[in-house]
Amino acid sequence: MYPIVIAVVVAIGVTAAVTWFAANAYRSGVYEKKIGSAEAKSREILEEAGREAETKKREALLAAQEENLKAKNELDKETRERRAELQRSERRLLNKEESLDKKIDAMERRENSFAAKEEKLNRRTQEADELVAKQQQELERISGLTADEAK
Repeated sequence: MYPIVIAVVVAIGVTAAVTWFAANAYRSGVYEKKIGSAEAKSREILEEAGREAETKKREALLAAQEENLKAKNELDKETRERRAELQRSERRLLNKEESLDKKIDAMERRENSFAAKEEKLNRRTQEADELVAKQQQELERISGLTADEAK
């Protein structure tokens, strides 16, 4: 009976060891499967997060480019308006300058005309004075008296 008991104990021991190794192997397989699944899921989550981050980055870049383009267009519009206003001001100034030049020319012509008339009047006055002096001399000669003697 001892050999049977020993055989049964050995069989139980071997069965227990095989069962323990099989359970361990099964548990390790399940854990590895779970770990592999978790790793795959984490890789998938990371990839999805990376894609989302890239999408957000592109959206932000597009928004920034749109804002930049909008600001550039606004600046261009403002620059065109200022340039047009400057051109209008320049035209007004040129017109005023031309008008002033014309007035100056007219004033110079009038001044020259007045100067010529003044010179002519001065000559005539001088001629008239000379004629008066000649007439007085002639009268003195004809009368034989000087102006003081005639008075």
